[in-house]
Amino acid sequence: MGSSMIGSWLGHLGALIAVLVILWSCRKTVQFKARTDNLQILLQLVSFYARYWFVWLLVWANVQLLYDNQAIYWLLIALSLLYIYMSWVEPNRLRVSRFSINLTVPTTYQAATDISLAAPSSQPIKRQPIKLHQAAKIAVLSDIHIGIFSNPHQLARLVKCLNRLDVDAVLILGDWLYQATTLDAHLSPFKTLNKPCYTVFSDADTRQVVDDAQNSEPARNMQLMNILATFGIQLLPEQGLRIAGIKIIGIHNGSTMDLPRVIEQQRSAGQPLVIATHDIKQLEANPRTLSDANNDTLVIAGQTHGGQVNIPILTPLMVRALTGNKLAAGLRTPDIPKQSDYHPKAFNEDDKPSKRYQVWVNTGIGMTGLPFRFNCPPTIDVLTIQVQTVDA
Repeated sequence: MGSSMIGSWLGHLGALIAVLVILWSCRKTVQFKARTDNLQILLQLVSFYARYWFVWLLVWANVQLLYDNQAIYWLLIALSLLYIYMSWVEPNRLRVSRFSINLTVPTTYQAATDISLAAPSSQPIKRQPIKLHQAAKIAVLSDIHIGIFSNPHQLARLVKCLNRLDVDAVLILGDWLYQATTLDAHLSPFKTLNKPCYTVFSDADTRQVVDDAQNSEPARNMQLMNILATFGIQLLPEQGLRIAGIKIIGIHNGSTMDLPRVIEQQRSAGQPLVIATHDIKQLEANPRTLSDANNDTLVIAGQTHGGQVNIPILTPLMVRALTGNKLAAGLRTPDIPKQSDYHPKAFNEDDKPSKRYQVWVNTGIGMTGLPFRFNCPPTIDVLTIQVQTVDA
């Protein structure tokens, strides 16, 4: 009798929670004043808030096990734990990863150097990198996606984490919003950021128009760039700036500027180059855009979210199929260069490796599509970009 009463009470509670999840999701959909499909956003929000129902399911299945040890209840427990972890735990597991990337500058391109060039030889030269006293430490993050799956507390925790890092600057690689209409409450933590902060814009960012809720008059539309500037977040210029002596340029909205000319200028001056963009595939769509980039060039990008749900082998294939990006996350090293690679005028184009530059892809902070992360927590990448020289 007691077990049936408990089961009945829990059953009614589960139905009540399910109804509340749907009603709350409807309310939030109306609040967001979505400019896209309201039904799609409603379903996304239901999947987001369903985590509360899965907490109930976890409790219910455990209670059922007390009276009837069946495999189905164990399966429901596993399913509930997985859903709660993917939708609640891992999206809030902010991680900091640290990685060193070496940009190789041949000594032949140095205007002034203390390093003597090796004598000509018919034997292959053993190149020994010599570190220069030049390195930039940059905190890289992307795809914050302020909107239906985020809250101000998450961004406040993100800024606190950035403030604790020993870096020269913070670089945010676009996709700021996801179905958001107001930003002031979310972005206010950036006023306390104690480091220079730069950003590049994605295609979506340049189209975003949001409400300025700080205005005492009826909310008026503003471009995202103007709002970010009020919080001390600067647009990374296409002309570039130097961080710890290393030139970093920003590519916005997929615009490739005159990258071949910029790359050639940097190579001629014997200087490394860092290119920050949102989506690497937009730069690689035209083979000529980065055709002269060598391993003295690093491209930093986001956009992939690391797949959000990271299943070895399967996720990289899905990321490539859905986004066109060949790298889901992390570092892509250049093809092994030939000795002639350090002399760009001496190449036979047929022998030229297709990818002689390095690429770093950040897994992102926020979520889009379905509100899940698994084996792919939101990550701040602290990149130490070190310049090296080799004998050519």
